[in-house]
Amino acid sequence: MTPAEAVLWTMLRAPPLKAWHFRRQVAFPPRYIVDFCSHAARLIVEADGEGHVLGHADDAVRKAWFGARGYRVARFENRQVLGERDGVFGALCTLVAQCEPPPRRACRASRPSPQGGGS
Repeated sequence: MTPAEAVLWTMLRAPPLKAWHFRRQVAFPPRYIVDFCSHAARLIVEADGEGHVLGHADDAVRKAWFGARGYRVARFENRQVLGERDGVFGALCTLVAQCEPPPRRACRASRPSPQGGGS
């Protein structure tokens, strides 16, 4: 991971974003791999650095492709992530706040054992 991606990953694993279960390097076959994605929030988060080679037209095509599949794309430049952490974190929190509540995961202790154990 780049330094900016590492910072984003730390943000996405902190409350309240943690509840949305973001993943790193998520494939969307046959065309794309994204930096971070929450399927529950239908949100893709990308860090763009100096090496970002897509032009505005390509970015628009890519964003439309994800949009047609129900995903929103949030792009942050590396300098933004590294220099304006509070602002980036706030923007991410605002984006997930616009979603349905995150899915609740049942406590593992309350589920029966997959082996059928118990008394």
